[in-house]
Amino acid sequence: THDLCKQYGNALRVAHLDLDVPEGSVYGFLGPNGAGKSTTLKMLSGILIPTSGTVQVGGIVPYERRRENAKRIGVVFGQRSQLYWDLPVSDTFDLYESLYDIPHETFRKNCELFTELLDMGSFLDQPVRQLSLGQKMKANIAVALLHDPAVLYLDEPTIGLDVVSKKVLRQAIKAINKEKGTTVMLTTHDMDDI
Repeated sequence: THDLCKQYGNALRVAHLDLDVPEGSVYGFLGPNGAGKSTTLKMLSGILIPTSGTVQVGGIVPYERRRENAKRIGVVFGQRSQLYWDLPVSDTFDLYESLYDIPHETFRKNCELFTELLDMGSFLDQPVRQLSLGQKMKANIAVALLHDPAVLYLDEPTIGLDVVSKKVLRQAIKAINKEKGTTVMLTTHDMDDI
């Protein structure tokens, strides 16, 4: 990004941000509530259009080439779920295999990898409505990664989670970055996440 700004009415949410996140890194994006962290992630993911300045992710202007950008990124925004309330997690995975047109062998390997890394074996066949907050967050992260995105955006992924779930998520994020080379950008208020 260069000189990135996002304004809502008279309120400047992101003010002249210059940011370069190296490919393959894990990048913590910190700031107080209202500082524009989530707004920045929304601009990087193509959900929001900047008021001014430039933004590119892997050579793509996200809001101009949303479809192409969506295939290259995974996104988990805090408490917003990509899961289907009445479906088991495994059925949601199958749905995303079709939506992203993931080659079956890649899909199968990723399901196995993320089930192990995120310790999801015990709840894959349970409807989402029966899952704990930590289980839902793990499943949301797995869904965001099934198509092997180059970049993963996580907006406060550990908020409200217990100590054990936080530890599993942190270890999984490190492992995914190391094993797949996925660039991870996360916002958080938890210094243990950093």
